[in-house]
Amino acid sequence: MSTLDKKYLTLIEPVKRQNEIIFSSDVKFSAVQLQIESETILPASFFNNNRIIIVKGAPERLLPRCRSYYDENGEKHALSADMLNHIQDTVNRLSDTGIRVISFTTSDEDQLEVETKELPQNLSLVGCFGLRDEIRGSSKDAIALAISAGIQVIMITGDRKETAISIAKEVGLLQDNNYNHRVLTSDDLNGLSDPELQKMLPELRVIARALPNDKSRLVNICKALNLVVGMTGDGVNDAAALKNADVGFAMGSGAEMAREAADIVIMDDNFDSITKAILYGRTIFKSIRKFIIFQSTINVASTLIVFLGPFLRIDFPLTLIQLLWVNLVMDTLAALAFGGEPALKAYMKHKPIPRDSPIISPYMWSSFILGGTSIACVSLYLLLSTFVRTLFVRNSLPSEEVFFSAFFGFYIFITTINAFNVRTKKLALLDNITGNRGFFVVIVIIFVVQMVFTYLGGSVLRTVPLTLSEWGYVFGMCFVIIPVDLLRKIIVKKVLKKENRNIKVKTD
Repeated sequence: MSTLDKKYLTLIEPVKRQNEIIFSSDVKFSAVQLQIESETILPASFFNNNRIIIVKGAPERLLPRCRSYYDENGEKHALSADMLNHIQDTVNRLSDTGIRVISFTTSDEDQLEVETKELPQNLSLVGCFGLRDEIRGSSKDAIALAISAGIQVIMITGDRKETAISIAKEVGLLQDNNYNHRVLTSDDLNGLSDPELQKMLPELRVIARALPNDKSRLVNICKALNLVVGMTGDGVNDAAALKNADVGFAMGSGAEMAREAADIVIMDDNFDSITKAILYGRTIFKSIRKFIIFQSTINVASTLIVFLGPFLRIDFPLTLIQLLWVNLVMDTLAALAFGGEPALKAYMKHKPIPRDSPIISPYMWSSFILGGTSIACVSLYLLLSTFVRTLFVRNSLPSEEVFFSAFFGFYIFITTINAFNVRTKKLALLDNITGNRGFFVVIVIIFVVQMVFTYLGGSVLRTVPLTLSEWGYVFGMCFVIIPVDLLRKIIVKKVLKKENRNIKVKTD
């Protein structure tokens, strides 16, 4: 068809569309029946009683039914077996390079079977043409990042197996020539029972010539194994799988029904955006855990102080109004501090958390129980220490008022300083701190507001103004929580490492 005159590619209007079969992955072809109602400059061999049926679709569906072909002049000739084999070999060779090949044919039959969607028996080959979707430059890196995050990526495509393998190799999804149990077609998939597919699932990487129900079945198989499932899609037939998945990713260019069924719409149709969504999801989850540790530490410490105070003959070490202020400032400003934590690529190297894992991990328990107990112990020591009380004695004011004002400031400051311990599991407390500049801003605001409230609180907050030297004592004492928590991190890290080693030995 390369030398065919361009005039043959145009029909003179009007052309009436009589019947049509819409493309679907079930039949793998589309067809249209046209009635020519005026003269045409196409060869008469294209028509049957001024009718023409045009069929395009998958070569493996159309080529076996081709009995003839058109030459460059539009003349029809018989298609020999050798020629057909040569065409099929060429199609296979192109598919191996990642090109999607589509066959274009006509039919001489009188009527297109729209109800049964039956492919016409005798087809005449016009030609085959190839399409290639350019692989985004970021796709390979994005897939590698997802795999390093412990995410199993499975490519589900309607392309033929050879094309799918070529693309999977190009993006790094397949890195060797061992395709055993790793690349399946829809027919292979339907030949497996659910238990067999569950057993094969960890090695599965590509599903070619996929049908709409294959996605839904795969989602159900993964959920039966208690896995967290993310599914992508852009068509109407993908809506069920998108809705049933734990997280449905619809393409922004896809069908409206797919976008409505999905949880997240990827506006740029880029897999890299999915990995970014995962990264930010992990970051948010870690930030929530940090805030839980921070707030729980305060609750444990304040509960122990208020509960044990009367037994140690210390009435109301913290008043109800002061406790209300503690919860108010820590629930709001502290949440803003941890909400700005940077999304570190290191998070994508962590193993996924199983769906049935509790939100509060063993590390979190150790952090807020030991941290809260440490703050409570230090606070009770200060309340009972005669030496500490002598630091806040004045002639002009009762020492109790000055001392409890200092203690209130100390409690706010020590819990605030503990935020540095909470934000990272590392011993380097300032690790990646520049990525969350708002953290410093919030810490400074808490300190400033506390000092202002100490001067203005009066009888409401049970505070009196403190001198610079007294503020210096308060600041100095509140930093004791840092070495205490660093020691906890070292011990807990060794204990958890030993437990993980024992679990691995038992598993092996």
